[in-house]
Amino acid sequence: MSEPNGSAPSTAQVYFDSETTEEQRTALYEGLAGLGVHAEGGVVGTFRTDPLTWLILVVLPLNGFLEGCGKEFAQDAYRTAKRVIGGALVRRRGGDANSETTPASEAGRDAPVLMLEDTATSTRFTFEPGLPDDAYRQLFDLDLSSCEGRTLRFAAARNRWE
Repeated sequence: MSEPNGSAPSTAQVYFDSETTEEQRTALYEGLAGLGVHAEGGVVGTFRTDPLTWLILVVLPLNGFLEGCGKEFAQDAYRTAKRVIGGALVRRRGGDANSETTPASEAGRDAPVLMLEDTATSTRFTFEPGLPDDAYRQLFDLDLSSCEGRTLRFAAARNRWE
């Protein structure tokens, strides 16, 4: 996937908290790579006294990423975004590949668990397990410049990002 101006592939900085599993990290890196996004980053240490409010933070040029998803996958772009983002929100009990999957919020964590941050506008989107398809569809229609510096969460009752 190219940037809107046709230059090199997008790059994302990814920050994981210390509770993310190797499986979650690998799944997110592979999912982003499949979309043409080179991701690099690592685990954030436990030096903070305040608990992190996210499990994974992905910082990238969001407009270019969403535009690229739309061009690459046409009408199924939201499904691709949901697969990559939603896949990172699942935790495994135990640690073996055959064990049950469970949303991080059911594994004793409070949501939000994944945030996307746009490098141009500093707009952040909070993703929780179980977001409806509409939440992912609406990402492709939002004007990020009108949300500059805000953190948005999907309000299911109003069926929109706020």
